[in-house]
Amino acid sequence: MRGSVGGALVRYGIRHIDLLLLVVGTVGLALGLAALLSTTLTALVLWRRGRKMRDEEPLRLECGYAARTGFSLSNLWFVPFVRIRWNWEVPEASVRLVPLKRRLHEEVTPLRRGLHDTITRRVEVSDAFGLTRLTFTLRQERVVRFVPSMGALRQIRVVRSIAGGDEISNPAGPPEGERVDLRHYAPGDPIKFVLWKVFARSRQLVVRTPERAIAPTRQTVAYLVTGAGDEPAAGAARVAVDTGALGAEWVLGADGNDAYAKSPVQALEVLARSASTPTELGGSGLADFLSRATPGGLARAVVFVPGRPGPWLDRVIATVRARSAPNQMQSPVEFVVCTDGIVPIVKTTWWSRLAFQIRPEAQRGPVTPAPGADVAAVLRALATTRAPVTLIDRAGGRAYPGGHHRSLEAA
Repeated sequence: MRGSVGGALVRYGIRHIDLLLLVVGTVGLALGLAALLSTTLTALVLWRRGRKMRDEEPLRLECGYAARTGFSLSNLWFVPFVRIRWNWEVPEASVRLVPLKRRLHEEVTPLRRGLHDTITRRVEVSDAFGLTRLTFTLRQERVVRFVPSMGALRQIRVVRSIAGGDEISNPAGPPEGERVDLRHYAPGDPIKFVLWKVFARSRQLVVRTPERAIAPTRQTVAYLVTGAGDEPAAGAARVAVDTGALGAEWVLGADGNDAYAKSPVQALEVLARSASTPTELGGSGLADFLSRATPGGLARAVVFVPGRPGPWLDRVIATVRARSAPNQMQSPVEFVVCTDGIVPIVKTTWWSRLAFQIRPEAQRGPVTPAPGADVAAVLRALATTRAPVTLIDRAGGRAYPGGHHRSLEAA
């Protein structure tokens, strides 16, 4: 714009001696130069002040809730026609500037969970007329932890694990249970337990063995699978930990973590750290976690998964099928599919699709409904494993046991 004003000033104002364009061009050129000078000086001052930011205390916030960070910049009220604004590049958060006492105070709303050591801000300085605009980045060394939001969820019910029983049918009997099961004789078995009648008919030595009593165990293992739209799953896992749905003793793991959590504080760290897992690696740690966290294969695992398909889906299905193979003495896995609401599947005719082009509204934030087609695809794929599936709506605070098309239609 400044170039066009200067060109009009030289060509028409000076060469053709057009007094009107001469005055307008001179004023416009002077205004553009003044805006450029004030914007440049303001950006330079803010950049130098921003580099001297002092160290702040660690920032711990919950996704979806706004909070002050303590960071502020002068609004430079004494510089006319200059506007200042900034946003966060890393980590993901929306920024709102609150003017107070001639300063702009920062208020952020986390959009995604995570653990970070630095904050990268992109500052923009422009004039009120939109003639000039300068941007620069400021990096601040500060520990930031964004934990997933629980939304409207208040509690989650999960299936408890199965382990060795703690009751016997007869108080006078052995603590391991009555000998009602059968197996082939092995060297070292007591002769008194051999079934001689069976030997007389089949010529095979068979002995009686104690029955295997079972009872709900106090320990449950849970795992978070990361992928596109995994924030509701992380929030549901946090609800399960905070409300005690996993029992008195539990183990929680997640993608991107070599260790697993056994306390609420550790669980928040594990859930936050899982956000850094690349999308293509979602579900890659499930097999190793189940082998380490469920020794003997007796524990039932609760797996929290996103409501949108991705690379994680085939990987998780393959792991569960291998775990539930006939030759594997493993208990099945329970799936919890988590969303922040479901966008209904709109059935349109061919002529309506020709006449109108329907585009879904782009949403960005901690609460983003999942398309109904994506949720249905996840439910159908998980149903092939014959594992129990539960559909949970974090935003609405509702759970739909069964997790199949009936649940999807009810949501």
